[in-house]
Amino acid sequence: MILIVESGSTKADWLIIDSSGIQLSFKTKGWNLLLLHEVEIKNRLDSLSQLKPFINKVKEVYFYTPGVALVSSAECLKNRFESKFNQAIVHVESDLLAAARSVFKGTPQFVSILGTGSNTAFYDGQELLQTTPSLGYILGDEGSGSCLGKQLLKAYLYKTLPNDLHLSFSKSFAISKEKVLESTYIHPNSNRFFSSYVPFLVAHKSHPFIQSLVCTEFETYIKVHLLSNKLIHDYSVAFVGSVAFLFQNMLRTLCAKHKIEIELFCQYPLNGLHYYHLS
Repeated sequence: MILIVESGSTKADWLIIDSSGIQLSFKTKGWNLLLLHEVEIKNRLDSLSQLKPFINKVKEVYFYTPGVALVSSAECLKNRFESKFNQAIVHVESDLLAAARSVFKGTPQFVSILGTGSNTAFYDGQELLQTTPSLGYILGDEGSGSCLGKQLLKAYLYKTLPNDLHLSFSKSFAISKEKVLESTYIHPNSNRFFSSYVPFLVAHKSHPFIQSLVCTEFETYIKVHLLSNKLIHDYSVAFVGSVAFLFQNMLRTLCAKHKIEIELFCQYPLNGLHYYHLS
């Protein structure tokens, strides 16, 4: 029996499978190891009562999450799971590896995450090779939901949104400059706060202003994370994540302009991971 956790910054999908199929499936909020302390990791795991019937049955755990570069947090998470599932071998891996494994069909390719955060690597079925590192939502995450939401909020507060969008945004969200600054600089998980405004962008993605905003962010992402790799025109790119999936027409246009071949768009990598770990 295998426990698979596929987590981003916003949400996490949990799946327990064996040779006969799915035994348990549920969702929780995301686990980003850059944003979690040891006590919170323990408390979160202890609160998942639905795992209790499977504690002694699970033989392998695969926990895919952002922030594994923070080794101390990754080790803490691994130790907590080993303590709880004492019959299991525990693997803590990056969300990027989850994305790569979920879409891999036997041919080397680039894999790009565009969700709450963003990340890119070349995957040959064994190793992930990154030209440009992921710097998180403060320094990086170009093209991600957090960056898109941040640009929308700035335009709203600077009053550079067109009148129709400004009115629609005001009706949809009762938000002030003070609330934005508090959520940005005081409250935790500001990346999730920013990305919570992506649905507004999706709802208005035919508006010229929104198209310009999104395309500008995607252009930056393509230049920094794709065109920086000399092999980008030799292999296709698989895009994984809700932001990529929901704005795929814009990405198709921009990638065509830069002669980048797109392999596919995958909104939810969990299905691919399910088959990967049973194969």
